[in-house]
Amino acid sequence: MLSPDTDPVSEALESRLADVELLTFDIDGTLTDATTWWAGEGVGWVQRYSVRDGEAILRMARAGLKVVPLSRNKTTAARVRMEHLRCATDWLGVSDKIAALEEIRARHGGVEAGRVLHIGDGIDDAPVFEAVGVGVAVADAHPGAREAAAWVLAARGGERVMEVLEFGLRRAQNRVLMGTTGISEVKA
Repeated sequence: MLSPDTDPVSEALESRLADVELLTFDIDGTLTDATTWWAGEGVGWVQRYSVRDGEAILRMARAGLKVVPLSRNKTTAARVRMEHLRCATDWLGVSDKIAALEEIRARHGGVEAGRVLHIGDGIDDAPVFEAVGVGVAVADAHPGAREAAAWVLAARGGERVMEVLEFGLRRAQNRVLMGTTGISEVKA
């Protein structure tokens, strides 16, 4: 977990974290440990998600941070989970994350690229990291993603990375999240 002894960030990175207005995130290998199970024809592929990550997503969104999934995952499990968290599902199952990122920025009022944070784990996230203000990789991300990221978390995919990220944004005194507390009204 994030603490003063782990996941240290430089002053320059902390300043960039303070300015984040839009957070995009990958699903497989970020919100999950990248494991899927086949539950049969009637259900399809399923995954395990952390309730605590869901609560972090809800808190950040409720505080006014724009929180949007940006993923190649197009499973029913991912769609239902994102809907439950009141996240847009328009950018699930995308093949071009850079083009999708531009659509997301435009849809959210033209947020400057420098005020966007993307968290992910795959090699397809590396170009996104380079196109945004802050690229964040999970600990077990692809080596190319870790290399392109401005911040590599100590937490692995599926290990409450959104909770860690929220803590880091609050520690950096993110302008959107400042002064917000409370527990989600919706069970994540």
